[in-house]
Amino acid sequence: MDRRHPLEQIVADQQCMGCGFCTLIRSAQPGQRAPDVVFEYDAGLDFFVPTVPGWTPQDPIGEFVCPGASMDMVALSEQRFGKQPADEMLGEVVEIRAAYSTNAEERARSASGGVVPAILRHLFAAKAVDAAYCLRSETPPTEAAGALVHHASQLTSFHGSVYHPARFGASLKDLAGSNERFAFVGLPCEIAGLEMLKASDPSLRERHVVSIGLFCGGINSFRGIDYYLARFGFTLKDVAEIDYRYGAWPGRIGARLKQGEWREVARIAGNSRWNILRYVIAFQGYWMLPRCRICPDQISDFADIAVGDPHLPRFRHRGGQGFSAVVTRTPRGEEIVRAAIAAAAISDEPLTRAELIQSQGYTLDNRRHAKVYARVARALGFKPPRLTTYAGLDSTTGPRHYRYAIVDLLKLRIPRNRLVRAFYLPWQIFEYLFITFAPTMIGKRIAKLLRNETG
Repeated sequence: MDRRHPLEQIVADQQCMGCGFCTLIRSAQPGQRAPDVVFEYDAGLDFFVPTVPGWTPQDPIGEFVCPGASMDMVALSEQRFGKQPADEMLGEVVEIRAAYSTNAEERARSASGGVVPAILRHLFAAKAVDAAYCLRSETPPTEAAGALVHHASQLTSFHGSVYHPARFGASLKDLAGSNERFAFVGLPCEIAGLEMLKASDPSLRERHVVSIGLFCGGINSFRGIDYYLARFGFTLKDVAEIDYRYGAWPGRIGARLKQGEWREVARIAGNSRWNILRYVIAFQGYWMLPRCRICPDQISDFADIAVGDPHLPRFRHRGGQGFSAVVTRTPRGEEIVRAAIAAAAISDEPLTRAELIQSQGYTLDNRRHAKVYARVARALGFKPPRLTTYAGLDSTTGPRHYRYAIVDLLKLRIPRNRLVRAFYLPWQIFEYLFITFAPTMIGKRIAKLLRNETG
């Protein structure tokens, strides 16, 4: 008999994404005690996971939500919008636009255009919310955690992207136990977790004013990020505070070391071709959480407002000023965005559907075909989550989706010891030349590598 609690089995099956919603576990029967869930760092997995200390198979399991173990896009869409989306690539859409904060400092400090803090600031000013749940970014890496914000002045500690693991659910009990009207900011899995929780919690439904969902490329372990930073003479253990999107958009990595020294490291823009390959190895490959590779939702399908980077030349060539792609998915979300524009909290300009899809590259297409990743994962010995995706996507599945799934998931099966790491860069060069890009680009790519041209 397996003596692990189902939550611990989810971790063992590598389906956990670290959202922390399981810490809100409840008793399944009146008068029954719910198990105690502890969310803590696991050195072997190198991210934060739940454990249930002292639990035995004779004890109650309790009820909990876990978007890692199960993601039913169809059921969540019916619950959220009362229907399936007409646009299965982008999900439910009311309006698409590009936007940015009108506060220059806020815009410069944020990951893209500063739209998220600008909308939150507007909501506080309009007294539309009492609190906002966000991930605090201005902390040492191992201390990043979710927290409730009660005043716009606190938002300066909650800007930018966080690419390392975090204890997002650290303050979810405070959120669930309050009577405050709240805004919620999270990654797609965290937005889905909130919707799953709202299905059985009327109080939460009534108090929830708006969700702002972030586009997501996946979470990497601490050691993966260290693989890249070590080339520049430091690792996350040396860092007091890190900003993955520092400076002119789309940003560099800026880090304040514990000794007080400030360091800046290029990511893609302005980097050498060799270092771009190392960056991809660290942030988009071997150290990504397995569950993040088998995910159907990159662009926060179940948020009221979804926000992410519009990676397009017309934005990159505008002096490093940040922009956000903004998708409103509910009338409430569109009303809030329009009110923020009218209040001069944000400014917007047109962005087409085609541009939005183009701006997300092949990631969006592969995420939508997550069932392909699940099939390949099963063949490679992984235990994929239970997935239900929008029905029309099955007819658009092609060989390229299997090719990417095999490449992406095989990386997670490669050992991470020092000897094997020596082969990461040669393999990434091979992938860069012969898998990721069309054959007609091979000659140009080889020439750029030999010249070590910047991205």
